[in-house]
Amino acid sequence: MIPAPWVRALRWHSRRLREGYRWRDLPSLAAARLRRLSPQEWEEHLNLRETEAQVEVMRTTPRTLFLEITGRCPIECLMCARRFRNWTYGDLSEGIFEALSRVFPRVGLVVLGGFGEPLVARSFDRYLDRLSSLGARVALQTSGYRLTEERAERLVSGGLRQLHISIDSPEEETYQSIRPRVSFSDVQDRIRQIVRLKREAGTPWPMVQVVFVAMRRNIEQLPAMVDLTAGLGADSLVVQYMVAHAEEVRGESLFYHQDLANRALGAAETRARELGVNIDLPDRFRAVPREVRSHCADPWRVMFVRWNGEVRPCCYAPNVTMGRLDERAFWPIWNSPGYRELRRRVNSPDPPDYCLTCTAGRTRGVDDEAAHVVLASTT
Repeated sequence: MIPAPWVRALRWHSRRLREGYRWRDLPSLAAARLRRLSPQEWEEHLNLRETEAQVEVMRTTPRTLFLEITGRCPIECLMCARRFRNWTYGDLSEGIFEALSRVFPRVGLVVLGGFGEPLVARSFDRYLDRLSSLGARVALQTSGYRLTEERAERLVSGGLRQLHISIDSPEEETYQSIRPRVSFSDVQDRIRQIVRLKREAGTPWPMVQVVFVAMRRNIEQLPAMVDLTAGLGADSLVVQYMVAHAEEVRGESLFYHQDLANRALGAAETRARELGVNIDLPDRFRAVPREVRSHCADPWRVMFVRWNGEVRPCCYAPNVTMGRLDERAFWPIWNSPGYRELRRRVNSPDPPDYCLTCTAGRTRGVDDEAAHVVLASTT
């Protein structure tokens, strides 16, 4: 007869191995358990140490894994890179999804998003249920297209952690000029519905984050966008600069309207403070000395998986592939020579060429035109 404590220990070890932890992780995990840390907390603490030390070979998984369950999208948003690139599109296969199934519970957050609209994928509900059954923490990036009342209910009842939903204007005419095939009123109705369902269920999930892509045609409406966010009951408003992928939209880039952008950002910040709205704003223009570079942590904390299994280091490097999940497993890709070189160089004086056109502006900063204009003909 095996003593009960041994049985519990064996079950605990077996469960950790099924979740994708390796034998060498178990002593550290066991020590963390004695300190009343969950495996997820252990993973986060160790990942922070690995990121700070800028190690080349990782023991931990990404804190954010973007999973593009479809590359298809019918909306044709004004600023979308899809309009100007000859990419191929399809849906994520079951095989690629299952190749990551042992990793999903360990990842900090699995974000259903990418260059397609997740809600048009026929597999959306099935993958969401599967992720939930695996114990993954899930977020959804969407324009709100096909976000029905029934689906909104499932997002709340299914335990979605974050909902990132795009609304680029508080005015319908401007909104429709940016996202022509999405109903302005329906998107707002679905947000209100989700906020109401959360309140009735007594849960904070999903946290509702309104995303505003700032450009010339909508930047002066940003303070009013703060009011709309408050009125919807959303948890926060995130503002991002538009990236121009073609000459026809170059004039919309706020790189060419810097004083206007700075004034609007300042006014929005003031309005958010008055209303108690959480707001995440991009850097102001000419606010940080050009020689001051920010630190990029993405090679240690982020992975982007496209619908065809291609693994990319982030969504800012659309043409850089670290490997394919239909050819190799997760760990050989996550610690591949490409990833290891990126970790060596990304914060050095000699970063990879694709980092120099990062639209997050981490390498060259917000005052560099390359962070705002990435023409399809040059990538």
